[in-house]
Amino acid sequence: MTFSSFISTTRHIINEIFEPQDFSLSTWMTFGAILLLLSQAYLPSNVSNALPLLYLAYRVIKMVFDSLRLHTGSYTTLKRGRWSAALPEPENPEEVNSGMDGVVMFVLGARINQSVAIFHRCKLSPGAFQMDDVFQKMWQEAEKNRIKWGYLGRTATLVDHSDSERPPTIWLSYWKGLKGLQEFSASAAHRLGQNNYHANKYPYMGIMHETFYSPKGCWETIYGDFPAWGFGNAQTVVEEGSDGGVKLAGTLQPNITGSTMFRRMGREKLGSMKT
Repeated sequence: MTFSSFISTTRHIINEIFEPQDFSLSTWMTFGAILLLLSQAYLPSNVSNALPLLYLAYRVIKMVFDSLRLHTGSYTTLKRGRWSAALPEPENPEEVNSGMDGVVMFVLGARINQSVAIFHRCKLSPGAFQMDDVFQKMWQEAEKNRIKWGYLGRTATLVDHSDSERPPTIWLSYWKGLKGLQEFSASAAHRLGQNNYHANKYPYMGIMHETFYSPKGCWETIYGDFPAWGFGNAQTVVEEGSDGGVKLAGTLQPNITGSTMFRRMGREKLGSMKT
């Protein structure tokens, strides 16, 4: 292993174990106080005093520059204008299963119910690292079975900070139908996590899920000056290659000027109020 690959692997492991949302604000402030004390103990006083001032100056300068280029520089994922989301038709409908009579949103959540004050949902909590590995394998299996299960995509890891004690981790995922979602629940990765949970191998872990099914003509989306997110960031298979690969297409499309909520649902005769 080369030095650069070692550094890359080490950085990946650290990022997998420690995430910014794993710790509360008070914990990060504690870390900062510890670092300040260490710098004062082992560095010259002028250097240790300069470090927080330099970082503060950097944050102020960055804030000023970001405010001057609000939509052009600092927000690289921003989609300017008004957009809506719809599933594109497959290039070869006979080869790709395009059957869809609605949209399914599957909400999956996990919460670490542990009393160690420094951890909010840190993967160092007992069983958390193993459970995180199970979640990652579940999503990887869903990616590999997009055609079979009608998997469309998911959000990044979300954290519900309304829970001040232990903010839960949440994922929103999107599917073409309930049948595919049910097949996903019977997959090897999901069954492994489920069996281990019922066997009490994750004693500090709480699990929840919610399933919402919206029939065709009963859902719509609108995004204005907003990044591709949620269903707007979903992808569907439009072509299946002979080598087993697939061609994906996104769901975002420019919103038609003057469109209404009902028109985006495909109910053009209902309502005329612009939204």
